[in-house]
This record gives sequence, C-alpha cells and structure tokens, in this order.
Amino acid sequence: MRRGWAFVIGIILSLPLALAQIDEDPRQHWAYEAFEQLQRLGIIEGYPDGSLRPNRLLTRAEFAQALARAYRVIDERLRNLQRRVDTLRPPGEPSPPPTDEAFTRRVQQLQADVQELQTLNEAVQALQRLAQTLQPDIDQTGIQIGTLREELQVLQQRFEAITARFSWQGELTLGGYSTHSFDGRSAFTFNGNPIDPSGKFLQSNAVVHELALTIQGRANEQVSGRATFIIGNYLPYLRSPTRNADAFHATPAVFTQGRSDLAIWEAYLQTTLPLFGRRIALTLGRLPLRFTPYTLQRIDPDYYLDLPRYQDGAFRVDGALFSTVGNRYRLHLFLASVYQRRSASASASQIFFANHNASVSAPADQLAGLRAEYDAVRGEENTVAVGLTLFAAGVGRGRTFSHLNNPTRPANRVDVIGLDVRGQWSNIRFGLDYAQSLVYQGDNRTVSRDNVATDIYAEYDFSERLGGRLGYREIQPFFIAPGNWGRIGYLYNPSDIKGTYLTVRYKVSDRLQASFTGDFYTGTGKVRLPQRGYQGNDKLTRYLLEASYQLHPRWCLQVAYENVAWRIRSFVFTPNRGNPTWNYLTLQLSYDLGENTALGILYQIIDANGKGVPELSGGPSATGNRAGVAATTLRVIF
Repeated sequence: MRRGWAFVIGIILSLPLALAQIDEDPRQHWAYEAFEQLQRLGIIEGYPDGSLRPNRLLTRAEFAQALARAYRVIDERLRNLQRRVDTLRPPGEPSPPPTDEAFTRRVQQLQADVQELQTLNEAVQALQRLAQTLQPDIDQTGIQIGTLREELQVLQQRFEAITARFSWQGELTLGGYSTHSFDGRSAFTFNGNPIDPSGKFLQSNAVVHELALTIQGRANEQVSGRATFIIGNYLPYLRSPTRNADAFHATPAVFTQGRSDLAIWEAYLQTTLPLFGRRIALTLGRLPLRFTPYTLQRIDPDYYLDLPRYQDGAFRVDGALFSTVGNRYRLHLFLASVYQRRSASASASQIFFANHNASVSAPADQLAGLRAEYDAVRGEENTVAVGLTLFAAGVGRGRTFSHLNNPTRPANRVDVIGLDVRGQWSNIRFGLDYAQSLVYQGDNRTVSRDNVATDIYAEYDFSERLGGRLGYREIQPFFIAPGNWGRIGYLYNPSDIKGTYLTVRYKVSDRLQASFTGDFYTGTGKVRLPQRGYQGNDKLTRYLLEASYQLHPRWCLQVAYENVAWRIRSFVFTPNRGNPTWNYLTLQLSYDLGENTALGILYQIIDANGKGVPELSGGPSATGNRAGVAATTLRVIF
C-alpha cells in the first residue's frame, strides 16, 4: 500500500517538471491530442509553421493564453448559434407556414447548426481536458469553462426540442434487372410481362435508380405531418406501382427503361378534432389506405427488385381519413380520389377491380366508405376481433365488366362489403374472411351473384420448431374486390376455385428454416353453359417449398421451388383441354453490408408448358416456355 501511495505522489509531483521540459516531438506530449483537436475544429491556431509545440519553455503561460483565446472563440460561436436557433422559432411567436424555398433554407440551416453544435461540444470537451492541469493559470485569466458547459447544455436541450419536431430520412436504391431465354423461347415472369425471346443479354436488361426523401415533423402539439418525395426512373420503369390481376383482359406489363421522374409518394397532415364529445383523428392529404386481403390491399408490382416502400400493401390516395378509438372499438371513415393521378411519366396507385379471370375495364376514380373493428373477446390468452369493411367506388362512364370471353356487362360503380374475424383460443390462431363485390350501372346491379369470397383457417404451433396452418377457401368467378389474396405461379388473385390449403413450417436450427405450402382446388362450377367457367372436374394443384439458410452472419441464402399443375377437362377453354404445368426455381442471396445497407441478388428459372391449353401455357408459346430472370438490389438508408 505504501508503495502504491508513493507511486501516485511521485506522479503528481513530477507533472510540473514534465511541463517545463523541452521535447521537440509534440506527439509524445499529453496535451498534443487535445490541442490538435481544437486546431482541427478551427478554435485555435498553432505556431506560424502550423506545428504544435506544447513542451517548449513557458508552456504553462502559453497554454493559459491559448485556452483563453479558445474560450472566447467558443463563447462567441455559441452565442451566434444561439441567435440562429432563435430565428428558427422565436419564443412565444407562431411561425407562418414556410414556402418551399423558405422550408429548404430552414432545413439547410438546421443541418449546418447541428454540425456546429457537434463541433462546439467536441471543443468544450477538449478545452475541459486541457484545463484540468492548468486550472490555477486559467483562473487568472478570468474564464469560466463551467459556464460554457452550462450554455452548451441549454443549447443542446433546445436543439433536441427542435429535432423532436422535425426529422428526415433518405433512402437510395439501385437495381439491375435482366432476362434471358432458353432455346430462343419466352415465358411470363411473376411480374406478368413476357421475356424477350432473343436471349441476348444486352437486349433484355434494365438499370433503375430511386432516391426517396421522407420528411416528418410536428408543427405543434396538435398537428403533425409526413411526406415522401421520390426521384428516379423506377416508377416510370413500372409504369404503375399497382397491378391489374386480370391475366386475360389486361394488357401484359412491359417494363421499359424510363427517364428519371419526380413524384410525391405520400404527403399528409394529422390532427385531432373535438366532435360529438369525442376526439376524432383526421388524416388529410395523400395518405396510405389498406384494409384486408379480400377488400382493399395493393399487390406488389415487382417480385424481383426489393423496394420495401412498394411492398406494404397500401394504396396511396388523395383524400381524408377520420378515425376514432373507444375502449373496444375502432372506427374509420374515408373519402378518397385517385382520378387520373400521375407523375410525369407513371401512374400512381391505381385501384383495379379484378381477379385473374375478370375485371372492370377501368380503375376507380374515387371511393368512400368505412372500416369498423370491435374486440369481442379480450383476454390474456383468448382474443376475438371482428371487422367490417364497406365502401363504394366510381369507375367512370361507359365501363364494362368482363369475365374470360363471356359477354360483357356495363359498369360505372363497384361496391365492396367485407366481414373478417381474427382471434386466438387455446393457443389456436384462427381467421375468417367473407367478402362480396357488387357491380352497378346506375341504380341497377349488373353483377349480383357468384361474387363472393370465403376463407377460413386455423394455425397452431406444435412446438417451438414446428407449426402450421390449415384452411379452406372459395373464390367465386365474379368476385373482383381490389384486394391481394394470393398468387399461384404468375396469376394473382386466383378465382373460380374452391378447396383446401395448408402450410407447414419447421425450424431445423437457428440457421436453417423451411416451409411447405400445398393448395388443392377444383373449379366452383358456378358458371353454366353457354357461358364458360371452371367446373368441378377441373383441378388446380400447387406445391411451394421454401428454405432459408444463414450461411454467415452477413450472408443468407433462400431457395424456393414452385410447381403448378392444372387439369382442364371442362368447356372453359373449349375446344382446348389438357394438363398445363408450370415450374419455378428461385435462388436469393442477401448480404448485410452493415447498418442501414443491404444487397440482394436473385436468379429464377421458369419452365412452363400449356400441354394443350394455350390460355394457361405460362408464356407466349402454346407449348414450351423457358427463360431466366436475374436481378440485384442495393439499398442504403441514411
């Protein structure tokens, strides 16, 4: 113990001597790093030659003078920053709504001031480290570093209050998409577009880019806002961020390399209003709107390039959403328009009424309706929630409803009614969806039967590793709600089918997981001669095997194999009958490049054959369709 105290006392007594010694290698001095940091931050300057020589004679006096100068510089910059912060929002005075130019200037000023605050924070810390040993000399200069710390803390608190009201995030995405054929053949991709049969790489590739800036903030305690601006050629490449599911009447999507475009993806304000003794939440502007898969949910337009912004299932509509929440219920009323909404070269969030066999000839112009939810049972282990969706949509004058090659029917409005139940009972999760779409021409119903969708399922986890879902669904031929209830091969929202489906999930290890999905359907038999539709002797079977393996903490490999087999025996495609078969093998490799950065690589092989039914051949050719798709996506969030 005595030796320890002697060592400490010796170190303390040797400090003044160390300061007085001459050492021309400044990097060996304890103060060099702190002085260098102050010099780098522009607070102090070195000797005329730019060097720092804190160990020469009279170092203590020079140190004290330098620190005094640094104090005055920091104090002046703190006061300047304080004045600029005051201009952002003078205390007690409401600021007028800024123009776009003024708003941009305020953002730039705030960015510069945040950087200045960080610089001053580092400077005060460096000054404090230097002052610890030279405190007696510094006291003679009359400077108070503690005062600087207090002023800096107050300023930091003000900045936190400002930035809590205002924040932004950027996202840069780069994508590459390329296709090739086998033996000069083509095929339909999961995006619904045919592959160039030339097989030449340079004729079948596209490079897309997109920069998105999301700004959100709070004007006051009652009003907040959010906006996402997009610039790039991805939306022109898609032409529309939504999909028309009708594979028989809609024009096949043809993705082209477009020029860069500017679009407002979403921009809305949120506030609360007192109404009828309740607080009503109001969302106004271009807002996201999504309900259930069988009523209102957007289909992802691009299977291959990974842009999460377009995968949330929500349509972006212009309008208003009123919401109120009670102890057990939630009620939403909405009024929206999507009439001719376009950016410079791409449509935005069109709402199509379609299934894979049928559609209305134009998307919705405007819609209005409600969504109500009620917690019927709310316990720790058992829960049941019931939802009701009602809305009506106008589709314009002179529109028609088409199903396969049956006679068309006039249409100018579509109503959708949906009932859904979700819950858990005795560790069994379950769900029920019942929905109906009604097509009108004026006050007359033109489609009022064979227009219902029913889906019921139950899920159970047998262990931490094994779980599954078993369900039954029937999608009648004329059900065309703008939802997203599934995909079979390249067909979205399959219809005129009924049968069972199951999914089994198994976790082999922490690194390896797998799932198997099977769909077993027959035709509904709802459409009778002389019209055409799938019958009970028509069958559709689909098998999907998926596996995910964590190769490395940064690398993850995903493999999917999908087999779709039809058996057409009815008059639906008279005189064509046969056993169409589609096969898809997809490999995906994702790499974690670090925080907020991800790279994805995908390759898919398509092999489809109509086998006597050209309408279900999986490509332009009635017989063999074979091709490949490669895609890569790099996404950076900042």
